[in-house]
Amino acid sequence: MNLGLFGFEPPIAESGGRQFQIAMQEAGYFLPIITAVFLVAGASIILNRFGALGSLLLAPVSANILLFHAVLGGGQVTLAIVFSVINLYCIWYYRNAYKPLFKPRT
Repeated sequence: MNLGLFGFEPPIAESGGRQFQIAMQEAGYFLPIITAVFLVAGASIILNRFGALGSLLLAPVSANILLFHAVLGGGQVTLAIVFSVINLYCIWYYRNAYKPLFKPRT
């Protein structure tokens, strides 16, 4: 089954996350969209073009990865924590770009 844009197949979880992971694979659209978000957001951060937007696009993805590994993934959470910390750093780095989002409209 072709799961991502490049046919990458993530390993099936051995714990309670197996059913969730199989459901995402069988949906057919979920993993290619996540792969596209990774590529676009990662490229925007690396190329320093729309990096603030790329960091925001990765925030829900990194939160879901962290929660999956913490709750369903059988404790394999180290890389998820590293990815989340890097994403939080990127969000902090671009914090000035987000300030207009928190100003009330007048």
